Amino acid sequence: MSLSSADPVAAAPAPAPIPALPNFGLGHALLLMLAAALLESCAAWLGSELYLFGLVTAFTGWSPDPASVDATIQIFAKVGTCALLVALLLRRGREPWRHLGSVGFTSPAAPVAFLPIVAAVTIFVSEIDNFVRAFHSEEGLDALDSLRDLDHLVVGSWQGIVLAVLVAPVVEEVLFRGLILRGLLGRWRPAAAVALSAALFALMHLNLAQIPVTFVLGAVLGWVYVRTRSLGLCIAGHAINNAAAFLIGPLPFEVDNFNRIPEVAGTFFHPWWFDALGVGLFACGLWWIYRLTPAGLPWLRIAPPPPARREPPLLPPPVLAPAPAANGPCLTAAAANAQLPMSAALAHLVTSLAQRARAASLVLATAPRAKKDDALARLADLIDGSHAALLAANALDLASPEAAVLTPAARDRLTLNEKRLQHLAASVREVIALPDPVGQLLDETVRPNGLKIRKVRVPIGVIGIIYEARPNVTVDCAILCLKSGNASILRGGKECFHTNTALAGLIALALGGAGLPADAVQLVPTTDRAALETLLKLDTLIHCIIPRGGESLIRYVAQNSTIPVIKHYKGVCFVYVDAAADLAMAEAIVLNAKVQRPSACNAAEQLLVHASVAATFLPAVARSLAAKGVQLRCDPAALAILTAASSDLSTLNAQLSTAIAPATAPDYTAEFLDYVIAVRVVDSVDAAIATINRDSSNHSDAIVTADEAAARRFLAEVDSATVYWNASTRFTDGYEFGYGAEIGISTDRLHARGPMGLPELCSYKFVIEGTGQIRP
Repeated sequence: MSLSSADPVAAAPAPAPIPALPNFGLGHALLLMLAAALLESCAAWLGSELYLFGLVTAFTGWSPDPASVDATIQIFAKVGTCALLVALLLRRGREPWRHLGSVGFTSPAAPVAFLPIVAAVTIFVSEIDNFVRAFHSEEGLDALDSLRDLDHLVVGSWQGIVLAVLVAPVVEEVLFRGLILRGLLGRWRPAAAVALSAALFALMHLNLAQIPVTFVLGAVLGWVYVRTRSLGLCIAGHAINNAAAFLIGPLPFEVDNFNRIPEVAGTFFHPWWFDALGVGLFACGLWWIYRLTPAGLPWLRIAPPPPARREPPLLPPPVLAPAPAANGPCLTAAAANAQLPMSAALAHLVTSLAQRARAASLVLATAPRAKKDDALARLADLIDGSHAALLAANALDLASPEAAVLTPAARDRLTLNEKRLQHLAASVREVIALPDPVGQLLDETVRPNGLKIRKVRVPIGVIGIIYEARPNVTVDCAILCLKSGNASILRGGKECFHTNTALAGLIALALGGAGLPADAVQLVPTTDRAALETLLKLDTLIHCIIPRGGESLIRYVAQNSTIPVIKHYKGVCFVYVDAAADLAMAEAIVLNAKVQRPSACNAAEQLLVHASVAATFLPAVARSLAAKGVQLRCDPAALAILTAASSDLSTLNAQLSTAIAPATAPDYTAEFLDYVIAVRVVDSVDAAIATINRDSSNHSDAIVTADEAAARRFLAEVDSATVYWNASTRFTDGYEFGYGAEIGISTDRLHARGPMGLPELCSYKFVIEGTGQIRP
């Protein structure tokens, strides 16, 4: 099976990435909390010493009261400590700051929903205080308050209010929700992670009297964070809770043991209805937040890769056989018949890959969509978070001797950059949104004897993909095979070995994290051509081969494989400008089809122009193409028109004169994959259709015309996988067709044709249900 690809992914805006979770144990969380407390204490002590010695110039020009000084020092200590810890941890995990959580929240009314929760917590804490008074001490929770001397920090000055209402909520939410809870979620279930983070949040305050309110508040904020991913909403709720202590004055009502001493001696608790009111307020606040804040993106847990099997070590990439010919990474026809040496270890390696892939394919065939989509979501996030590593691996490939002999078009396909990596992650997320083809009902009938026969879509099994300087294929093929329930074996060219290895590592990590077999996607860890020969003969383990690359590679695979192959030899795409064409539209379509990305297989390589409009259209389109650096190889009629048009001495026409050249016979069937186009003049739509059916590769061909009858004939009679009327051939692409990424573009006629998406990667089987029928 061999296919050529258009763009790796169309230039669509990438959805916001889904951050992956770090993986914290309880020990890690405790260590982080203690480090934060210790650093904050040290910073506060250092600030106090500097102030006392007059070394902090910001304080020496004025004489504030001690409470203002202490609160100000505490503000700087908290902010500095938090910023340092967060910066170190994010840098260590190679994460951006946005992974801590979003700053915004969907409804501006959401923070107001914390008011009934704060009121309810006040009632709960009062009742806990009553309980302590009843069984422990007349002072209640005040007897357990070990940090009463800190009260002057928050009530003695405006700096104290800033510390309590602004600084503390930001710092503590970043630490306990953005770092500790997020890390615990990587290892614990949400309920356990929230409970643990709330307990640590309460413990951090080092005050037994504050444990009830801090634990309940930590649990509520943890639930909000897990549900919404909004760190901003948690900060707002925390700030409202802290501000309540400053804003609540005398209440307009009195309740026994809440704000009034009861008349009956020995009565310690609230009336039952008051506690019930607290429960109702608490439930109301949670319900209100639930209604105002839709659930955020799913959390991604990155599990460690599965342990290595005890198998023969993977062979390194050095080539055992003679190096390929100087025409690049493609295998020549001579190489197709050569007998290459094959070591027993290499044969064992390739066979082992196929055996493990076959076992994995049986698991994938019945894997639920949720697991497959989970793996894809993890992969998209891993790509987003691994730009530096992927670009470094790609730089090694670009600096290799193999890359040095590539054509400009092939080197362009090999090159990755930030934008292409963003598009690659976007294509993965596009596939997540696509329906799962596995199990789709294609047909159903009930026979006269009562047999119920259903035709159901099922995966092909194991698919081998053989490709050259196209690292995007590693991801495109892996994700489509995975979503369609197929295991895949990837064999890339040596010119992109490092990039492919890095991408395959991310794929294995994503599969393991989603609970799917890592063997579902495997990269052949050697570029030895002898490994390819073995791979192409494993027809009992591999069910389909897809070569993607140059024509010589595809012919080699087709001639040497005992496994079914779907072929695409080349993309010789035509644009025909009819006599009735809108010439401005035609010029725009030709320009886009040729120069938007000339290295793609759906780029136009041939231009046919009706004789009646050639004299007008050819000079205009030729100047536009020449301005983009395109060379025009023309038949005699087109050459005569363009030579006459370039005869004056204007700069534009001088540029045109250097861009035109006479065509040779091979140019009329060539896939240039470069800034070159062959141009011919034809006398009719019949001649255009005949020329395309004879000289094209049956890939993508277009007509530009306002004559509907001519267009309908063209669409019906041109024997190509995709045909266009008044549109660029560059749209032949799985992404543009709504398939997400594509496995390739087939020019075969059996099983699949055109851009191959998920349905084309499936076969079908018949499922028959009976009630005891036997054949007479």
